Amino acid sequence: MKKIKEFFADMTETVSVTKLDGTLIVAIAALSGVIIGMLISPRKNAKYGCGNGTTYITNNGEDDWDWDDEDTE
Repeated sequence: MKKIKEFFADMTETVSVTKLDGTLIVAIAALSGVIIGMLISPRKNAKYGCGNGTTYITNNGEDDWDWDDEDTE
């Protein structure tokens, strides 16, 4: 604890940071927070939707349905 107090006592009172440096510090802090939040989040394997298979097309856009030709005449 004594070393920490000495460290803060030795620091200068004013620190000048350029706009670019300040922006980069804020961006790095925000992105680091997002990454750390993703890593420690309890919902890593979240699944959205019911998974009943109706959200994708199974015929790949081809017209190979088994329709009766008698109904179209």
